Amino acid sequence: MARFTIRELLNVTDGTLYAPAGFGEPVVEGLTIDTRTLTPGMGYVAIRGGTFDGHRFIPDAMAKGAVLSISDTDVPYPHIRVKNTVLAYQNIAKLHRERFDLPVVCITGSVGKTTTKEMVKAVLQTAFRTHATVGNLNNQTGVPTTVLQLDETHEVSVLELGTNHFGEIDAIARVAQPTICLFTNIGEAHIEFFGSREGIFRGKTEMLNHMRPNGTVIANGDDDLLRTVPNAITYGLSEGVDVRAVNLVEDGLLGVSFTAELFGKSLPVTLHVAGKHMVQNALAALTVAHLLGVSDDAALTALSAFRPGAGRSDVLHTKRFTLIDGTYNCNPTSMVAALDVLKTAKGRKVCIFGDMLELGENAPAFHARIGTYAKACGVDCMLTVGTLAKNAAFDPSGAYETSGALIEALPSLLKDGDTILVKASFGMHLNTVVDAIRAL
Repeated sequence: MARFTIRELLNVTDGTLYAPAGFGEPVVEGLTIDTRTLTPGMGYVAIRGGTFDGHRFIPDAMAKGAVLSISDTDVPYPHIRVKNTVLAYQNIAKLHRERFDLPVVCITGSVGKTTTKEMVKAVLQTAFRTHATVGNLNNQTGVPTTVLQLDETHEVSVLELGTNHFGEIDAIARVAQPTICLFTNIGEAHIEFFGSREGIFRGKTEMLNHMRPNGTVIANGDDDLLRTVPNAITYGLSEGVDVRAVNLVEDGLLGVSFTAELFGKSLPVTLHVAGKHMVQNALAALTVAHLLGVSDDAALTALSAFRPGAGRSDVLHTKRFTLIDGTYNCNPTSMVAALDVLKTAKGRKVCIFGDMLELGENAPAFHARIGTYAKACGVDCMLTVGTLAKNAAFDPSGAYETSGALIEALPSLLKDGDTILVKASFGMHLNTVVDAIRAL
């Protein structure tokens, strides 16, 4: 539990306490930005978001037993008033992080952050009591929330850092203070806000500003921009990287095997997840495992047992179909990787593709490129959902404005034995299409 005195909170937030006489200096037993997770004795931080204002829930927090709130305006309850509650929350989490002397692995990149984080977590927890980001709580409030869950039982931490604007990685890396900085790749995700891949590279590498002294950098050496990061341990499939996969054998949707050459050793790796991109994720995890002293056997066993989370290219089998669920997120890089997996399937190949968001003015061209690539991968039936994805349709009859319209048509479009890839940005909610296919 992240405990704080009132004095600590005032000092780190540069705030002012407003409380009735006799309030004293009670210990605050943890902090939350969500009243649903609040228990008596905690503090509540009111965050102003794009669609909600946490200050509305201060009465609810106090009714549930909060000691005080942290707010940017005066309220009729004990509170610490600050200029910016997000910054205050980050500063408090940074203070808590500084209480611990342990390895902190921070992972960022355009694609594969969460899967790599889960692989790293899987290998590390064979040897350590491991603290890690839950789901993808990787943003300006998600990282502080995760850091505040660190306690004295933990021996290592694995954090995912996400961004779609300049300065965001800098802010949350300041909280996390990584000892190992791991970069997965630089693609086109969120290019609308960064302007170019080079801009995305600059945004992602803000993490290096806050790496602790004598820290280690691990970077995907198959990426043309990441291979330029100074003094990095590189991994990938290319010649010249420090940790390399060779003798790669793909077994369709069943997975892939390869030999990992790292630091003078050759290790046989078997993954029960499909795709070359999973090989890169596994190499990153093996590199972290080696640096932190995890045994080879334990790391290899953990990777063999690894399965992706729901919506992250999870392969599902129904009585009629094989389904690749990629509905959690999508960008041009991850979509190409998913199509590379689909093309290994036997029988008829169906791609259900929804809009990829935050791609800026070139979004129609990015989507059209996916349609061209899908044809090259032997996709037999291309179905699209949304105003952008229609640029990838093979013909107008395959383009649907909404997922509801597509779901109505699915019974006449799908055939027994089909392998179906469903993928789009999370905001398109194509998980409803996956549910409809499973019900057929």
